[in-house]
Amino acid sequence: MRRLCTTVVLAMALALVLAATASAQGTGRSLDIQPGARQNGMGATGVAIADDATGVTWWNPAGLGFVTKSAIDLTYAQLVPGLASDVNYNYATFVRPTSGWGGLALGLVFLSYGTSEGTDPFGNPTGTFTSNEVSPALYYGTKLLPDLSVGASLKYIRIQLAPQSLSGVGSTFGLDLAALYRIPAARLNFGLNVQNLGPSVTFINEDERSPLSRNVKVGFAWDAYDKEGFRLLAAGDFDQSLVTDSFYQLHGGIELKYTDQIAGRVGYYYDPLGQLEGLTYGLGLGWKGLSLDFGSIPQAKDSGLPNVSKITLGYRF
Repeated sequence: MRRLCTTVVLAMALALVLAATASAQGTGRSLDIQPGARQNGMGATGVAIADDATGVTWWNPAGLGFVTKSAIDLTYAQLVPGLASDVNYNYATFVRPTSGWGGLALGLVFLSYGTSEGTDPFGNPTGTFTSNEVSPALYYGTKLLPDLSVGASLKYIRIQLAPQSLSGVGSTFGLDLAALYRIPAARLNFGLNVQNLGPSVTFINEDERSPLSRNVKVGFAWDAYDKEGFRLLAAGDFDQSLVTDSFYQLHGGIELKYTDQIAGRVGYYYDPLGQLEGLTYGLGLGWKGLSLDFGSIPQAKDSGLPNVSKITLGYRF
């Protein structure tokens, strides 16, 4: 059996560090690192909000059943700031409503683990290589009832921890199934998203198969106040792994927005298994369909790393 070189092991160790950031169980970090600076500022909540381009794709594709405008979102984050500038996360999505049929969207995730020096199983240098994950996705959502929408996403993921010659590349596909129910009279939303259903990833042989980070997310969102241009939104999510019962997360947050021009956010992120716990915060600015959002979330307590800052640039038209 081929053995992965030392640098590949280091890449895998780095993946585990990022797992503490993403707080996921299973492989495929890029599938469960939460995009959206707005959602991250609110404690990484978004399953039931689902009213922006990132919200109606990664967080809950059922939200596509309610979209009325096209939109683009771009999210960027350095995942280990102060340690490795080339370890970064990127998410892009494009949303398009279809008359009478709901909404369609395209998404693309690129997670870079940086550049490493490689050696073969005999210790001979093989040069530098890059480790990364790439995941394009197709999203669709439609209304079943005036206040009930369902959605799904189909995604492909390619994980490269080492060159193909060292069996460090694996790929698979995943499926998300989601629902979003609105109660307009109470200004309440309830959301559900079952993520990353699909075959495991094989790197070396069938004995080394790793499952995707399959999980189920449920959440609520409540428009607590909406008058005179001010809107106060409260939301909460619960995330349970389908790979191991010991992993779960609790998220909660609020957003105070004035028209579409400025918003302040604060939240709380609780992940006991990943030892990630603390306050989140964020800020949003908007102007004529353009939006710029910033969100900050803590990392694992023992990592010694500063908060992860995520920036999202969006446009609705």
